[in-house]
Amino acid sequence: MDILARRLTIISLLMVIFAMLLAAAVSADTQRRNGYAGAMADCTAHTAQFCQARL
Repeated sequence: MDILARRLTIISLLMVIFAMLLAAAVSADTQRRNGYAGAMADCTAHTAQFCQARL
């Protein structure tokens, strides 16, 4: 029973680490996409001739 408890503890810790890494990756991706969407939104204004330069 002690071995089972140890294995469950290790598995739980690995799952927590994986969840934290996944959350960090999603957060970084969201921040990157928000910056990119802002650049795309600027292209829809009257400055359409500069869109290719911003991309």
